[in-house]
Amino acid sequence: MRFGFNKAALLIGAAAIMMPAAAAAQEVQTVQGEINSAPRTFNASVPANSVMVIDVLSTSDLDPVVAVTNAATGEMIAENDDGGEGFNSRVRIPGGERGVNIVIEVNSFDAAFAMEGEQFGGTFDLVMTTSEFSAPGPITYGSTVMGTVPSGESVEYTFAARAGDMIEVAMLSEGELDPYLELRDPSGEAIMYDDDGGEGLNSLLRYTFGEAGTYTVAAMGFAASAGEYTLRVRERREAPDPQLPLQVIGFNDTATGELGVPWEENAMLPGTIDYMLSEDAKRAIRRGNGHITIRMNAVEGAEYDPAFGGGAIDPFIEVGFETPLGWASVLSDDDGSGTLDSLLPIDLSVLDDHPGMLDMLRIRVQGFGGSSGAYTLTITEGLAERFTFDVEGDAAAEALDW
Repeated sequence: MRFGFNKAALLIGAAAIMMPAAAAAQEVQTVQGEINSAPRTFNASVPANSVMVIDVLSTSDLDPVVAVTNAATGEMIAENDDGGEGFNSRVRIPGGERGVNIVIEVNSFDAAFAMEGEQFGGTFDLVMTTSEFSAPGPITYGSTVMGTVPSGESVEYTFAARAGDMIEVAMLSEGELDPYLELRDPSGEAIMYDDDGGEGLNSLLRYTFGEAGTYTVAAMGFAASAGEYTLRVRERREAPDPQLPLQVIGFNDTATGELGVPWEENAMLPGTIDYMLSEDAKRAIRRGNGHITIRMNAVEGAEYDPAFGGGAIDPFIEVGFETPLGWASVLSDDDGSGTLDSLLPIDLSVLDDHPGMLDMLRIRVQGFGGSSGAYTLTITEGLAERFTFDVEGDAAAEALDW
């Protein structure tokens, strides 16, 4: 993406203002250790106004786990299994305003499953990296900030939310960095995270706040990756109304909805919606009007932003049955209209004498290839002509061109 000089200057200036101050030189301590069927413990101190990143790096077949407690109170501060690269473990411990003395316990993942007398363990390096704490910079709706994430570190931003606010944050990178986003509540507890919810390896996080407060967005690299990034917060939008996973549709009805990415965790938009036929539609089919055409169209003019998705849905229809054993797909269509919209003619007259099958019939809508956005769904009587792709002919034509 290229910007004109003025826009680029504005973005760079905004990044300089909103980016947390650079950390001071890091202090790194490495201790070699070994687990021999029992955990190992180490004492350490995290200075005031600093952050310690603790890595447990296996130098054997060990799958390490780490737990950190407050040395004075015994309270658990953090624990982790595979937060580093591969099976290695990583935690991040803030020193706060007064500093904190900690106890680091390193154990084997196998310890939880070992039988009495069974041996487990291996060698490891305990790496403690301490750097100056940088206060998070504020972000708000419409913010764009750019920066660099060091390996094993995170860059944090605060967001002042009201109850009911929705935030959409995208973390983008074109280099070696694999973006990873984490959202923390006012107490610092992680409440949502995302790795590859955006395009490619980019991250996309959506969340509706139940309570007002100052939340933290932490930008980091997955598996200790590092590099340059752009963090974008979408302009304010109202949270979408809830959509029922099963809805009813009749002949000549138009249903509308908006679909999200099927694999997005804690998604506010469903990845699929099922429709069942109305009683009037089923009666019409039983009277002999079983020829129907199902159309699913993308909503024209819907807003599209590749960082946040939406508005570019490639409609995909499946027709099947909801059985006691689960979903059974029978027919599907992607581009039957000759465009990206779906068109599926189907003869349901074969179900005239099987009323129970009509009751179980479902029309499932979703975005092809993980696309998302708004759509309309209609069912009309009659069999419309369906566009078919001549795959063999296209291949032959391409061969002749060569």
